[in-house]
Amino acid sequence: MGGEMTVDRIEKVKKGYVIAGEHLGELVVVNVRKLGGAKEGDIIYVEDGRVTVLEEKTRLRREEIIKLQKELSD
Repeated sequence: MGGEMTVDRIEKVKKGYVIAGEHLGELVVVNVRKLGGAKEGDIIYVEDGRVTVLEEKTRLRREEIIKLQKELSD
């Protein structure tokens, strides 16, 4: 079973990585061997320990954050 999550934190451990993030408002922690290019702030899909970065959703999320930051600074 897999699911989408927003990456909040990535930590290197002996046998891969621990990724902590949010899924539907809940804290999720998963162990994976490879990051698949994921970095903090990305939206990823995790299934069977494999990470896929959802590039379009991540791009839209980052654009929205930039827009909100500009609105706050004006």
